[in-house]
Amino acid sequence: MSDQPLPPERDHIDELLGSLQKDRSGSETAVPKSPHPWHRRYPWIIPVAVIAVAGIVAAAWLLLTPRTGTINIRSFPAGASIVLDGQPAGSTPAVLTHVAPGTHTIQIRLTNWDDWSGSATVERGTTTQVIANLVHAAYSMTVASTPPGASVTLDGVVKGVTPLTVTGLKPRSYTLIVKLKGYAAITRTVNLLDSAQESQIFSLSPAFGKVHITSTPVGAQVFVDDELAGTTPLSLNDFPVGDYALRLTFDGLKDIIDRMTVGEKTTFTKDFKFEAPRGGLTITTDPPGASITIDGTLVGSLTPFSVSTLKEGAHQVFLYLDGFLPWSGEVVVVNDQPVTLNVQLTKLQ
Repeated sequence: MSDQPLPPERDHIDELLGSLQKDRSGSETAVPKSPHPWHRRYPWIIPVAVIAVAGIVAAAWLLLTPRTGTINIRSFPAGASIVLDGQPAGSTPAVLTHVAPGTHTIQIRLTNWDDWSGSATVERGTTTQVIANLVHAAYSMTVASTPPGASVTLDGVVKGVTPLTVTGLKPRSYTLIVKLKGYAAITRTVNLLDSAQESQIFSLSPAFGKVHITSTPVGAQVFVDDELAGTTPLSLNDFPVGDYALRLTFDGLKDIIDRMTVGEKTTFTKDFKFEAPRGGLTITTDPPGASITIDGTLVGSLTPFSVSTLKEGAHQVFLYLDGFLPWSGEVVVVNDQPVTLNVQLTKLQ
């Protein structure tokens, strides 16, 4: 069997093996190189690949990034209501999600505090911070009384009568006094830092005092708030407390105008003295420089002369100037009406 010829397939394999050995040894011809690299033959491949990758990244970003944003709103003090673009949006502190990108108007409202207004710009996938520092509105106080019509004094300043609302106040303590004629006054200290004290209600109780008025001369008529109360000497018991206008009159004398305050369980006592009405007198002479005697009293001035404190009625006037005849006469002075006396002196012969 060894002398049999080899099959043709085996002869072909041997030829292939022999050619490979020749290539490794370099004794035969080498494999030829490509005449052009692929990137030179296809220059459009790189830009297309870059564009494709950018498109894939952009698409991934669009898919992964939220289409809305978030607003984190806080206020000091907290608990304020939020209005976003005109619509209620809860109370502070709050995190508002799914807010469309863009600029939004925000209002923060809290009772007794000034409204806060602002805006916020929202971007996709981000959180915008909003902090509202509220300013306290001006404080007010309401005052009521039974019966109504009582005067209200705040820190010494009269504000009006009850029922009354006093505005523009500050967060501090005030001294509040409520008074009504015929009723006992009530004083309170009100601290507006405590909101429960912003409303003040008073129940007033009747109160009385006494009045004792005398005058010189006696017999003067006494008017209290323009109503006749009697003649001096005048004593009134159980007189309602309060402030009153007082007027005393006496025939031929100038009225006395005054005020009186009657306190609870106290006596208003006062003595009044009437003064005779007084008028003015002006004296001139021709020639001037004459000495003046009025009612027997030498005046320390020469003519021309004026006086405004003469009692109402008739007065004797004597004028003297060297080289001229003396002059004497009567002048009637009228209350609050100036009188002028002009005298032409006669020269001695």
